[in-house]
Amino acid sequence: MTTQRKVGEKSDLVMYKKLVTKGTTDYCYLNVRLDFEDAGPEISAIDFKQIILEAVTSLFGLAGASTLIDILRYDQADRTAVVRIYHRFLTKLWSSLSFYGNYRGRACAFRVLQVSAHLMAMACNSRSMVIEVEQEK
Repeated sequence: MTTQRKVGEKSDLVMYKKLVTKGTTDYCYLNVRLDFEDAGPEISAIDFKQIILEAVTSLFGLAGASTLIDILRYDQADRTAVVRIYHRFLTKLWSSLSFYGNYRGRACAFRVLQVSAHLMAMACNSRSMVIEVEQEK
């Protein structure tokens, strides 16, 4: 707790209390991209989720695939998705995606681009930020 005096007042004290939460959150968010060696097929959001479930099932069986996996946003052109999972399932999903490498006879690989415990952090990525500057004439 920090104590500070207001300017101009002698006896009144203002009390400030800083609160920090250090607990784990229920969910974890991943920004995931599916890459192919060649151009690759067009994949819908439903197919993308099915591929993720197939990857988890191949490594952890039906017990692993029974957990909640949500596709919150999907970009079909880039095959990129924001996935929501339970925080305790993060390492299982990440390892499943790392070991997955074949979709319908085509070599592929999942790339985990970003991981966060907060959805707001997925809104921007400083590594891919482009700043446009207007030049005055």
